[in-house]
Amino acid sequence: MSRQAVMDPLPWRNPGPSLAARTNRSEARKREVRRNLGADPRFAGTDQRMYVGVIDAYHGETGLPLAESAVTALDLAWRELLHTQPPDEYADGTLYHKRQPLVLRELAAHKLFGRLSEPVDGVPGVRVSPEEVIVCPYSSTMLLEEAVATLARPGGVIVYPEGAYKSSGIHVEKYGLRMQACPVAADDSFKIDPELLAACLDYFAERGELCGVLLTLPGNPVFTDYSAEELLAIGRVLLARGVPVICDMAFDCMVARHIPIASLEIPTADGVRRLYDQVLTITGNSKGYNAFGPCKLGAACSGDAVWLAAIRERLTISFQRESTHLARAIIEHTPESYFDRNRVRMLEQLDRAHGHIDAINDRLGATVIRPLGSRQGMFLTVVFDDALLDQAGVGASAQIEDLLLAAAGIDSVALDRTGSARLGVRFNVLAPRKAPGRESADLVDELFDRLEQLILEIRGGLTYAKVLAECGLSECTAAQ
Repeated sequence: MSRQAVMDPLPWRNPGPSLAARTNRSEARKREVRRNLGADPRFAGTDQRMYVGVIDAYHGETGLPLAESAVTALDLAWRELLHTQPPDEYADGTLYHKRQPLVLRELAAHKLFGRLSEPVDGVPGVRVSPEEVIVCPYSSTMLLEEAVATLARPGGVIVYPEGAYKSSGIHVEKYGLRMQACPVAADDSFKIDPELLAACLDYFAERGELCGVLLTLPGNPVFTDYSAEELLAIGRVLLARGVPVICDMAFDCMVARHIPIASLEIPTADGVRRLYDQVLTITGNSKGYNAFGPCKLGAACSGDAVWLAAIRERLTISFQRESTHLARAIIEHTPESYFDRNRVRMLEQLDRAHGHIDAINDRLGATVIRPLGSRQGMFLTVVFDDALLDQAGVGASAQIEDLLLAAAGIDSVALDRTGSARLGVRFNVLAPRKAPGRESADLVDELFDRLEQLILEIRGGLTYAKVLAECGLSECTAAQ
């Protein structure tokens, strides 16, 4: 029986370290390990290959260029700003409003939230209005924080299905809330289990602690493809409990098929209800559009006008007209064909990574690595065979993250940082890199060669303790 099969199905009754504490522990440990590795560490691959440097498969950048048409528009926008010759509408106090520029709210409604209006056949969807959108400069994380702030109260709990964004804890728990994971289905599909979610929400509601729910759909670290029926079952749980829901939809443009949960309608005894009126959907232009620096923005939409107004009131930071102009250029001039091409590239890279896993398992005569979820997006999340981890003396995903970095020079995301108890890590297989700005899809071959060599060495007697001793490091535990 696997460790996953014997895990506590109701872990919320005995919560472990806070998610923020796990994140901070992970970041501090990575810095410590890198210091001990030195400037140009060397790592072994199979067949006596040797590699230099750490592969950063931890970061969340795509390494993809802007759409060519967006580059052309951005060049023009820069020239207009540099030579103080912007278009006449630049002076429009509504279109370029410093708090909530209409031009960006319109683009967000029609493009960033476009899939809400036409999710899939059979789902009517919601046509988002600019009046139902709020925007902020640079990052959608700011919107997440302000939305959480409107829900926070002393002793409050935000429930989330296991598998959240790797840094969610530090953004949510700064308001005195606690994030509590709810297990998803025990198999490798990683799908939200409506019955478990209901039980978890009811537990905290009965204690008077439930403040809200945080969803990450499409998933990060694990993408899971839900049918409309499966999402309706989840939606009925949320609707019945009337709990405010924040949905991080940042990776929407990266997947070919995604039904935004806010686009669903739920039949009830009192008529049809829209989840849109209970869900705040947050996204931005940094992932799918690959916007950068001053060109980035965050956006949120909801049918709950009161909630939107409360968040808008908290968003005191202003847009500079220049940043509005630059962000507009990218969103307005990125065609749908751009996303289609990028999704093909992502699928090709995921196929490449899966090919390495299949080959490693075949050569070793056992399934030592298993991917989770569906084959879409930019990340590959894997779990490892219990027998292999026992041989290595590893009992937590934080230690897997540690072992991969110290022994193989592979920087990854431990699943405990995402609220999952599974023994695995997340890799960026689309754009691994050895230095910022030098992302390379081809590094995935080196990544898996290093990983296979580490597995062979573990089978030959290498342990986590031995690796740490050689690096002059103390053991890392998930509770640190």
